[in-house]
Amino acid sequence: MALVKIQNKIRLDTLIARLTMRLGRKPTQQEVVDISIRMADERFEELLSQLTPAPIIDDEKLRKIQDIAEELIDVPWDMGNRVSLNSNDADIYDA
Repeated sequence: MALVKIQNKIRLDTLIARLTMRLGRKPTQQEVVDISIRMADERFEELLSQLTPAPIIDDEKLRKIQDIAEELIDVPWDMGNRVSLNSNDADIYDA
């Protein structure tokens, strides 16, 4: 048996309390974790999307990106030119 450190113990306790009220008995933490793992495995893609951080682009950053794109609209694309990513590019391309 492995020990797992739970960062949000209060949330687990709240879940167990809600389950207790509905079931009429208190499930063990082990039962809840085992079933949660099975449910996560059955919904793997949903779990993956929760674990994959999406870049956060607020309105100001989006406006800056659009402004830069408009400035560079007529610049030809050169595949031989290596360009380092700026902070906006890093957010977009998760670099």
